[in-house]
Amino acid sequence: MNEKLFSKMEITTKVSNGVCTVCHHESMFVSLTPAIYRCVTCGSDLHQHINGKISYLPITTSTRKDITVDV
Repeated sequence: MNEKLFSKMEITTKVSNGVCTVCHHESMFVSLTPAIYRCVTCGSDLHQHINGKISYLPITTSTRKDITVDV
């Protein structure tokens, strides 16, 4: 049964380096979605913003409601 359940699931992640705007440490970020990353140091969820350089901005309540989970 588990083979059928997990055979259709695709998981893709990206790992990036940068400075976390929450804990202010040089850290690695793991993607949760194409634009949402989690800081490995403090565990904060951050939105990746690209505007000439890559910035990681904390997710606010209004941003969080835009995140959907496919079941």
